[in-house]
Amino acid sequence: MNITNFRITQSLKPVARPRLYWTIADALVLAKRHLIQIPRIPEELIFATIQPIMFVLLFRYVFGGAIAITGTSYVNYLMAGIFAQTVIFGATTTGIGLATDLQRGLVDRFRSLPMAKSAVLTGRTLSDLVRNTFVVMVMWTVGLLVGFRPQGLFISWLAAGGLLLLALRKPRKRRG
Repeated sequence: MNITNFRITQSLKPVARPRLYWTIADALVLAKRHLIQIPRIPEELIFATIQPIMFVLLFRYVFGGAIAITGTSYVNYLMAGIFAQTVIFGATTTGIGLATDLQRGLVDRFRSLPMAKSAVLTGRTLSDLVRNTFVVMVMWTVGLLVGFRPQGLFISWLAAGGLLLLALRKPRKRRG
């Protein structure tokens, strides 16, 4: 057998993809990296889940009779605050995780790779969004168990969630 039989007749060309594709792909790879860490460090998920449950039980059954709310039930009033508190604590977890990555030099290693600069922040935010969605679903279930009965239209709930996300958005620094 001769080596000339294995001659490549056409050249291989890499698939050209737009920059947006690679930005999204890099962010998804880093999000997957952070989500894989959840089974390795289950304390983070357990703490993020148990703390709001403890607040609901504490404020519902220990302090529930001491606070009078007119116009709605106390549980509905309580759960709105607990949802906001849970989302804010989840946002601080994102910031702490990014600060830890910066301190350990992980972000510097990512900067040396040919990847989108925004992927580090976007990937961390996406993975924390998935984790926080799980925590909010657990909170919703606990709320229903203690007497939370949502009022209003579904679109109103979506608007409230959008307001929560907008309130947590950090303003950009202006250049100039």
